[in-house]
Amino acid sequence: MTDRAGAPLAERGLAYDVYRTDVNSDGSGVLFLSREGVLHGYTERLEGLVLERVVDMPEYVAQANRFGIQPNDLKNHTRCVAISTDRLRYLVTIVDEAWCYDTKSGEPLWGLRFPGKEGWTEIAADRSDRSGTSAEIDAALQLMELGLPVSPEDITRQYRALARRWHPDRNPQDPDATRKFQNLSAAMELLSGADLSKLSGEEIERVRYEQVLRKSSVTMADGRTLTVSISMQTGGAFGADWIYAANFARAGHGAFLAGYSGRVVEVDGSGIPLRIYDIGSVPRHIAETPSHLYILTDTRLYVLHQESLDAVVDVFEQGSLIVGDTGFGLLEPKRFQWFTPTGRPLGLVETRDPIRRTYSGPAGLVVETRMRRALINGAPSWW
Repeated sequence: MTDRAGAPLAERGLAYDVYRTDVNSDGSGVLFLSREGVLHGYTERLEGLVLERVVDMPEYVAQANRFGIQPNDLKNHTRCVAISTDRLRYLVTIVDEAWCYDTKSGEPLWGLRFPGKEGWTEIAADRSDRSGTSAEIDAALQLMELGLPVSPEDITRQYRALARRWHPDRNPQDPDATRKFQNLSAAMELLSGADLSKLSGEEIERVRYEQVLRKSSVTMADGRTLTVSISMQTGGAFGADWIYAANFARAGHGAFLAGYSGRVVEVDGSGIPLRIYDIGSVPRHIAETPSHLYILTDTRLYVLHQESLDAVVDVFEQGSLIVGDTGFGLLEPKRFQWFTPTGRPLGLVETRDPIRRTYSGPAGLVVETRMRRALINGAPSWW
């Protein structure tokens, strides 16, 4: 660990590897997640703060059951960790949920789940009497003089035509008219789909998501209305809005959570949403200063001031955001740019080799590769 000027603070070996990481806003705390799912956090002097196994957390167990997450997939479903400026709280995200914990006790303080992706609905499969085997569905289609492929409009149109043709009032001399009409109603009910309302207790299955592609409705002779729809279902976490970025606010215990959909939610210290931003692309990092909010994606950095957009900065390669008191920097593999707090560019350094680190020292801006260190005079200090 080094301070803001690049001077060494502490060094020690770690018992666990580093797969996910977060440094709090003033550099006084760092939180790591290992590939095996061990959370280990430290002060700037590398004194221990947090040591937890995510797999043992009840909140993770519930999500693992919900999505069928296998033990070796933990690291892929836990995308973000974060630690607060005062080091009293830390965050862990599991697919579409974020959980905030007390650092000392390890007890959860609040949790929040993102709504599913637009157009997808979370469902549980009900074992309805109206659901049929493939043979029963084939028989219903044959009765209605239909064949696959078929659309909801085809089913609705054919039902209305056959209902007029087979209605008992129109066939008083046919002793089988009532039975035919009843069979037609049963076929229509079967083809309209199973009841997908959620069950309770042990009957709830692992979460599935459904997207309705086409839908139509028909009023049956007995006054009931049936809706025929063609939908696509998927299991696992496909329809969930994964949380891809999570960071605490600069001061206090508020936090920012961002989903794959581009929704960024600001919550207070109790996990209550305060406001939502929608940037339409996947956020990678969110940082707050006393005057600005920065939201980084793979291609752009959004600079906001009091909920108004101050600037949009292009990111040419997936970069990292470094925020200070008097400006910010964008660190890309072989390029480093620094800006005023409002997003006005101040300088640019390009290198042949990948940049390992950069910091603002007493003598100026330092940019290091594996083999070389460059000192840029005249660059304003960020701190």
